[in-house]
Amino acid sequence: MNPRMPRIRVAAVVMRDERMLFVRHRKGNRAYWMLPGGGLEFGETFARAAAREVLEETGLTVEVGHMLFISEAIDPRGHRHMVNVYMLAQDRGGDLVTPVGDIIDQVAFIPISEVSQITLFPAIGDALVAAHRSGFQGPVRHLPTRWID
Repeated sequence: MNPRMPRIRVAAVVMRDERMLFVRHRKGNRAYWMLPGGGLEFGETFARAAAREVLEETGLTVEVGHMLFISEAIDPRGHRHMVNVYMLAQDRGGDLVTPVGDIIDQVAFIPISEVSQITLFPAIGDALVAAHRSGFQGPVRHLPTRWID
């Protein structure tokens, strides 16, 4: 990866009943939740990247629908630039598993009522709750985010 190019991360918003799918990352002494997702590969669509990443990180198969949000975060020291694309996806089955030997140490469906209270990177919990309330309808939104170390 070219260090002077933004990294594009595609993530999926997957609901099961009134719970949303998240993966917990652990790096050193820090733990935080993220929507399942990862880097876009050359020649890959956003939908294909989201489906591949959900399968790799959770064991679930999804059908990816429309884009919900886009956000970016730029390291003020100039080291990294992240562009995040969030896609709505339908759970189509599979066994929920936590990857072995990964920075992901937990995979869980978290009740939508708790999403605003978890440590979530990027910090988009309120936007996720609002999107759920609207039935995930409306135009694609640009979410303001800031760099968090």
